[in-house]
This record gives sequence, structure tokens and C-alpha cells, in this order.
Amino acid sequence: MAKKRYSQAPDDSYWEECVRLRPSLLRIAAWRCQGLLDPEDIVQEAFLRGAEAGNLELRWLRPFLVTVIFRLCVDEARRRAVVERLGSHRRLLPPPAEDPAETACDRAEARWLAVRSKDLSPSDRRLLSLLTSGCARKEIADELGTTPQGMYSAVHRLRRRISPVGSRRT
Repeated sequence: MAKKRYSQAPDDSYWEECVRLRPSLLRIAAWRCQGLLDPEDIVQEAFLRGAEAGNLELRWLRPFLVTVIFRLCVDEARRRAVVERLGSHRRLLPPPAEDPAETACDRAEARWLAVRSKDLSPSDRRLLSLLTSGCARKEIADELGTTPQGMYSAVHRLRRRISPVGSRRT
């Protein structure tokens, strides 16, 4: 089995040609990427890939480097588009954090309601129990088989039933 031969480093003529082509390649990179990447970084990456390409004939160097620059720009645009899509996909976003102050207020209100809830229905008592225990609003809604808005409405109705007549707002 023959050993794979690695190409030697490019000679001086390769780098001289790169220096000659650099200004036009920078313009191409700046035009093609339009702010996605630094044109200098793209051109330098293209030079490195050309150097790694091995026995690349100098007459094919410019088309090769232009193609590499175009592909690097396209790769970066695709990568950014994927990141943007993933970053805005509703299923991949973390759930909104509940405010600890809201949870503490819900608990305090539930305790207050519990004291005044002697003659409430079992489902209302269960709602108060869940609020008092400090469960998150979404968990309470799931436990009761309703939506968070339905849970808010149920708490509002309880408040209206239990609060003293003189303190009710109309």
C-alpha cells in the first residue's frame, strides 16, 4: 500500500501572485459578503486554502480564490440564517421566567383567601391550595385542566366572592 504524499508548501511564486491579486480579491469579498465578515479575513482564508490545495497552477489561482471567497460568504450567510431561524423559533425559546414577586403575592393572596374560604367548593379550595403551595401559574393551569387565562379568571371570581361587599369595585 502506497503512502499518501502531502504536497509541499507553495513556492514564492504562489505568494507573489496572491499579493498581486489581493486588492481585487478584497473588493470581491467586500462586495459579496456585504458586512457579514471582514473581507481581509475572507481573503486570508482563501489564500490558506489555495496554499493547501497543493499543485495549483498559477493560471487557475484567481478563479480558484474567487470561488473560495464566494463559497465562504455563502457559508457564512447560511450559518447566520440558521442561527436567526433557530433563535426566533418559538419552540426553541426558553419559557418566560416567572417573576418571584408575582409568586410571593399569589401565595399571600391565596393565604388570605384560604382564611375566608370556609364555604367554598372543593375545586375552589384546590385552586387556593395550589396557589398557597407556590406552584407556577402554568403548573396550576395544567393541574386544573385549564389555560393560564382560565386560572386567572377563576382566581378573580374567588376574589369577588370572598372579599367584603363594601370593598368590591364596580
